[in-house]
Amino acid sequence: MLSTDSSNKTVKNSNSTFVKILAIISIARWYNIFLISISLYAIQIFIFENSIRFLFSSSGINLHLYVLSIDLIVIGGYLINAFYDFEKDMINQPEKTYFDRLVSKRSCLNIYMLCNVFGLLIAYLISNKILLFSAILISVLWIYSHKLRKKVLLGEISASLLLISLFLGLGILNNKFDLTLAIFSTYIFTIDLTREIVKKMISLKGDLIVGEKSIPIYFGIKNCKYIIFFLMISSMVAILTLLPIIIYKPFSYYFIVAFFIISVSIYLLHFAKNKSQYEKINSIYKLLLGLAIISITLY
Repeated sequence: MLSTDSSNKTVKNSNSTFVKILAIISIARWYNIFLISISLYAIQIFIFENSIRFLFSSSGINLHLYVLSIDLIVIGGYLINAFYDFEKDMINQPEKTYFDRLVSKRSCLNIYMLCNVFGLLIAYLISNKILLFSAILISVLWIYSHKLRKKVLLGEISASLLLISLFLGLGILNNKFDLTLAIFSTYIFTIDLTREIVKKMISLKGDLIVGEKSIPIYFGIKNCKYIIFFLMISSMVAILTLLPIIIYKPFSYYFIVAFFIISVSIYLLHFAKNKSQYEKINSIYKLLLGLAIISITLY
């Protein structure tokens, strides 16, 4: 009888540990980490190297280390976000955060610190420049989580800038400035920022209920639509700037299609009045970001 109870307790403990690991993976937004990793590899292979064999050569070791370092640092960023939002999410989104609540604030902080330490150690193995870049990235991620994320519009701009900084870090890794990558990163910035603000329009009702100041609440719905419109036009300008450089490459096909898709989004934005209409625009921009990653393989 005692043996049975002991074995049941062991099974329960192992199940509990497994569920907590799944919860940590959920908090760390594994899907976003996967997309970032794929994007970094695609940019390195198709923009800087033009050869997939690079991944299996000794020269590719630094790239693998860079991707691993960035992944750990970004995971740490998601965990520190969860740390600062723990109480707020418990009140505002109890059902959504039930799984995440299996991991305590202390565990989030401890794993966050471990991820950053290992991320810096790996960066140190690459070069002093990448080490400095990683240290700055960690610092800015903490500032973003602690302060900037709560600021109207500044939080969304900071999040999008942090995203493209991961790609521009490849320029430091390769000791090379690539104009195509710079313009492509500008395009991704405008697309990501547009989607972030559209998401605020979708969550407008919930933000009003909990008393949270978001962009449409702070600036007004009409002005928020003007901001989205300006960003859509900015992304189209980025496309028109990039096209003459890549017009003879298959890479250009994506941007020609994207130009027309954004034009359709502007039309939808003009008539958008309710949550479902903004959700359509959000879905379109999700598609644009996903296709942008795939399009790198055409460079």
